[in-house]
Amino acid sequence: MERFRDLVKIVSTLQEDQFLVQFPHPLLFYSNQPGVLESFVHTRLIDTQGGPRSIDRFSEQVLDFFPLWPNPRPSETFPHKIFIGRDERRDFVVQHSTVSKRHACLFLDAENAAWKLVDSGSTNGTLVRGHALKPGEPVGLNDGDVITFGKVHFLFFSPVGGYRYMRLYQKFRDAMEQAP
Repeated sequence: MERFRDLVKIVSTLQEDQFLVQFPHPLLFYSNQPGVLESFVHTRLIDTQGGPRSIDRFSEQVLDFFPLWPNPRPSETFPHKIFIGRDERRDFVVQHSTVSKRHACLFLDAENAAWKLVDSGSTNGTLVRGHALKPGEPVGLNDGDVITFGKVHFLFFSPVGGYRYMRLYQKFRDAMEQAP
């Protein structure tokens, strides 16, 4: 599976519980095209007038996003606590000079059934929805959030949220192909 489009094909063959067995961890997608995620429209929930606006959640650009796959030898706390950084021992390895060796941690807040992200005191910082995180202070994540480690941007999905988004994406594309 090289791209988002490949994962969508797999998701269309699986029930949610089957998908969660194979992908129990959050999904992080990135683009090799500069500027794509920084301006990704569905992360902007309010227009400049302060009111709601329509959101294009099914941009064709998503099809060319790449998943960031976990380390084949993850830590003992994976998939409920995921360490991110440039170091090859991290659960999610991001090879970029602006990413610290031990950059951040994604974890499941079991009490609230929510994924959170905390910056580990990284040199170049971590952003969620364009807002800088304070080191050591966890921030809740929503499906579709753009997360930035240093200068590398990712689209975040919880395991369930990723499955449902890809199923809806496939249904939307199928409907568009059948439209006159």
